[in-house]
Amino acid sequence: MSLPRVNETLNFVMEIPSTGKKVKYRPYLVKEEKVLLQAFESKDTKMCLQAMSDTISACLDPSAEVDVEKLATFDLEYMFTQLRGKSVGEISTILISCKECEKHNEYNIDLDKLKVSVERNKNIIKITDTISVEMRYPTYESFIVDDLENSAKDINSALKILASSVAAILTPSERIDTTGKPKEEIIEFLSSMTASQLKQLTDFLENMPALKHQANFVCDCGAENSLELKGLSDFF
Repeated sequence: MSLPRVNETLNFVMEIPSTGKKVKYRPYLVKEEKVLLQAFESKDTKMCLQAMSDTISACLDPSAEVDVEKLATFDLEYMFTQLRGKSVGEISTILISCKECEKHNEYNIDLDKLKVSVERNKNIIKITDTISVEMRYPTYESFIVDDLENSAKDINSALKILASSVAAILTPSERIDTTGKPKEEIIEFLSSMTASQLKQLTDFLENMPALKHQANFVCDCGAENSLELKGLSDFF
């Protein structure tokens, strides 16, 4: 008689922040946790992102037909915290330094209560009276394939990030989908803008949703601390 398999049932449901779609999922397993730990120990950003993406894909209900690498970065950060909560424990304990005495304080985060607030229908940006740009949030695929993290540090490469985030160009008569168009062509379009027009697009990215939590605590020294935790690395 073969041994039984455990934890294959899709016991939980979560909502993808950017789309509002609800998907079923299971906890990640020991074999998947090993891959995650190896990736995190390497401290290689691309390897970590790929391991997270692969783990989420493996744990989601296949019938949901979710292309994980096409989701926004904040989607995957949120989804991973939900997986981690059901797989390891819903409370994550981190150390935060007091702003006054710099003592490390233990702070508990309930991962199950974390949310990402997304304002929908705010992605159409009017550039001129006749031209608007339909934006999309950067995906993990962009980070993995295009190395946008390093591009963001180079002002001369900033257009590369924007080009990856342009979904379509809108005119009174048509919607020009940028899917499949050469990135150089999109960059040329962006380069034809004024600085103020381009800033409208960069503001969209700078103000995009993120995994956030306001940590408030009182240190043993008596100092009251308030710190915004933002991004996956702040939660573990």
